[in-house]
Amino acid sequence: MPESPGPRGVFLSYAREDTDSAKRIADALRGFGVEVWFDQAELRGGDAWDANIRRQIRECCLFVAVVSATTQARGEGYFRREWRLAIDRTHDMAAGIPFIIPVVIDDTLESKALVPEEFMRVQWTRLPGGTPTPLFVERIKRLTEKPGAQPPGHGSRHPGFGGEPKPKKQGSPVPGWVWGAVAGAVAAAAVFIALRKGSPAPAPTPAPAAKAEAIPKADDKSIAVLPFENMSDQKDNQFFTDGIQDDILTDLALVRQLRVISRTSVEQYRDTKKPIGQIAAELGVAYILEGSVRREGNRVRVTGQLIHAATDDHVWAKAYERDLTDIFAIQSELAQAIATELQAALSPEEKALLDRRPTQNTEAYDLYLKARRLVLAEDAGERRELLKKAVDLDSSFAWAWGDLADDYAFGAFQYREGVEGRLAAAKDAIDQAVQLAPNDPEVIGSLGTYYYYGFRDYARANEQYQRLLKLRPNDAAVYNSLSLILRREGKWAESLEYSRRAIHLDVANVGYLGNHIATLEAARRYDELADARRKMVALRPEKFDLGFDVALVPFYATGSTKEAEDFIAHMSPEEADSPKGIEIRKTWADYTGNVTEWVRLARIQPVDRDTMLEDWENEIETAAEMFICGEKATAVQMLGTIPGELEKRIAREPNNPRLWAFKGFMEIVVGNNAEAVRSEEKATSLMPASLDALDSGIYASLAAYIYNIAGEKERALELYKRELSRPNTMLVNVHKLETQIGGSLHGDPRFEALLRDPANNAPLF
Repeated sequence: MPESPGPRGVFLSYAREDTDSAKRIADALRGFGVEVWFDQAELRGGDAWDANIRRQIRECCLFVAVVSATTQARGEGYFRREWRLAIDRTHDMAAGIPFIIPVVIDDTLESKALVPEEFMRVQWTRLPGGTPTPLFVERIKRLTEKPGAQPPGHGSRHPGFGGEPKPKKQGSPVPGWVWGAVAGAVAAAAVFIALRKGSPAPAPTPAPAAKAEAIPKADDKSIAVLPFENMSDQKDNQFFTDGIQDDILTDLALVRQLRVISRTSVEQYRDTKKPIGQIAAELGVAYILEGSVRREGNRVRVTGQLIHAATDDHVWAKAYERDLTDIFAIQSELAQAIATELQAALSPEEKALLDRRPTQNTEAYDLYLKARRLVLAEDAGERRELLKKAVDLDSSFAWAWGDLADDYAFGAFQYREGVEGRLAAAKDAIDQAVQLAPNDPEVIGSLGTYYYYGFRDYARANEQYQRLLKLRPNDAAVYNSLSLILRREGKWAESLEYSRRAIHLDVANVGYLGNHIATLEAARRYDELADARRKMVALRPEKFDLGFDVALVPFYATGSTKEAEDFIAHMSPEEADSPKGIEIRKTWADYTGNVTEWVRLARIQPVDRDTMLEDWENEIETAAEMFICGEKATAVQMLGTIPGELEKRIAREPNNPRLWAFKGFMEIVVGNNAEAVRSEEKATSLMPASLDALDSGIYASLAAYIYNIAGEKERALELYKRELSRPNTMLVNVHKLETQIGGSLHGDPRFEALLRDPANNAPLF
């Protein structure tokens, strides 16, 4: 008979058929010092055994319940008795103490799981195949070390939670979906290049991929390249070490038979102490490449060792020491050696690509690597200057020309000041890149990005990325980029398949998952959305606010407010008063029409600076919300000099839809409803669905809201009806609670009928 786990032990409950998966969970937890009750020899029944089970459940610190297709199929089973005993124990616990932790080991959907109702009130974890992630192990370990502690981002609740009264509905400020839609569109654009190029982040149509949460089978030709160690005496050479890792990843991705995990996903393992086998299991790969770089003067030494994760065998290791000018030869030789070890055949075309030399100028290469470390949306000016210096030093550096074109085109896409000049500079740069290396994969990608950002020419962008897909058929970054392109073309179902493929190939990439989540939300695929958002929480446990995103899904799907209210009620004081916590509470006050609370919080934190909006856009947003909440004098004061400056900029850039859209909200604040309507008309005319299926919906949603506030009831109804029938961030259960001050639609039977129609909240494809 096993000993009692004591006050810090974990009880693992599972169906007999799931023993292998349960054992993987138990072994992983035990490997990190967590005591687990898991003894297959005891699965035999009897009174003594039953009494011991009851004692274990009564005394354990945590109760981990394994949910699967097996538990779904079995209406009866001893595990169900264990579940009931665990629930009985919670009745004696204080509110807020984490105890029951459901773990799903396959694609069983939470919303359809045959589990006790109490299981639905806590946060679930997905461990495909029972393979524990480091985040899961860390969370369990933390809870066992501090029993009763609420982990950051943990939105769980237990029987008896959520009894607080709902806030009184008093009207609503500008709805969160409006500004969230604008910021989301900017963010999606900002990460397009970053995810393609591997910067820090943030073929035919593929067959339907595995579910988003599934970890792909670790086939013999899958590999992750961990961050290389900088062995140089000068630690500011880290950019160079990271650049070598990036380029090796890029080279390996050119080998068609290999599946290579992105740098974004492996970055979390920098300086890690985790075993190789655990890292490989989390990433779904068979091999791990470790390495180091030492740069001294004009000499560079690169070492690499290839490890077979299942056996921990070092199957290959080599050191290359050359002149710095030979760095590309080192990368090529290393990639080819790995391909040989993994028995991946190299075509003559692939070998030629691996042998290419993008520049002979080491100083230009340094500048290029430094630029590549900067995020385009945040450090555009510095990034651009580095790239300009690089091409000044080497005018034949096609990669740098391509990235420079990306930079200029992105500024035009975001309607930054001087669009025409940016487009002209982008054209000059991309023309140089294409002339120098028309068939280089990096240049092909830049050409596709130029069409995407510069002209919203998604057909041509698609064409270039399809070319790239043929060169890199297992590259998750290419699938993610195609997903973004197809979404803007209005091919939502195809876009979803590509994003599924991207996160299947690169399971830990939060950027790809974020793109996938945005599509699921717009498509109103709530079951999948809940699963994907839970996965994001698992990947980013340090971001407690992501738990609120999970809690919002039931609200979107059914109008249930309990989950979000429970999340907010159980934030720690530090979380609640943090900038993110205040924004969460403002959002919920907005959604539930609690104007008094929204205004109170807005006076504490008027502007959310952690968005992709410019400062003046943030100021207009807050002023508009203050106005609609009845704080008219405050709203006008907040605008300051923005009206005059905005008018001047519109005179310079009359075809900028962002300027017109924000002008509409500004005109509402100053009391000019007719001009507000005209401004929104202009914005929507400049962004039709034929130009951009994603952004057109956002601008139409903004216009619908302005029409409502301005008293243009018929026009508002027309837009609401249209936008609810296609993928959008406009969700009916948000509108059901809003009672916009000055709005004319609530109470109108036609609008209420739109909100009641099940088709307007059903999945769109």
